[in-house]
Amino acid sequence: MNIKINLLPITKKKKTKLADTNIIIIFIFFVLILGLIYFFYNTKINSLTNDLATIQQNIAKYNDMESLKNEKIKSDTVLNYYINTINKLGKNQVKFSQFFNTLSQNFPSYAYLTNLDVDLDTKVIRLTGVVDDYYNLGRLLNYLSNFKLMSNVYLSNFSKQAVAGQGTTSSVTFTIIAIWNVGAEK
Repeated sequence: MNIKINLLPITKKKKTKLADTNIIIIFIFFVLILGLIYFFYNTKINSLTNDLATIQQNIAKYNDMESLKNEKIKSDTVLNYYINTINKLGKNQVKFSQFFNTLSQNFPSYAYLTNLDVDLDTKVIRLTGVVDDYYNLGRLLNYLSNFKLMSNVYLSNFSKQAVAGQGTTSSVTFTIIAIWNVGAEK
């Protein structure tokens, strides 16, 4: 028969209390929940930071596009102004070659022009010239009054002058003012 004898000092196994075990489990659970919350919010913050960076890049791109759009609008406005101005000039263009040609073809042969002034702003024509006598001056005034390229024809100034030469002849100098009807038919 063998008897077992334990010569080692007796150590009692400490029994862990149920409360200590529960506290440890609760602490571990709390640390796990904090870790999960940290991971969730850290992921959310990283996602929002990336979204913010993308949005800022888009804003910078759209600001560049906005400035380009404003430059294009300005250049289009200037271009439209030039186009409209050119069109207006083309429509309202005074064609002096046509005016002089019509005037030379229709001006009476008994009168001679020495000066022709045209004011483009007011469309006033000042004709200065010479005729042989007062009768021809009257004919010229009547002719110009009926000439459709001119309106409001009136005699501004006239004078009779003696012309030295082979015989004693005289001529009448005149200044006639009229309104030019641009675009009217003769």
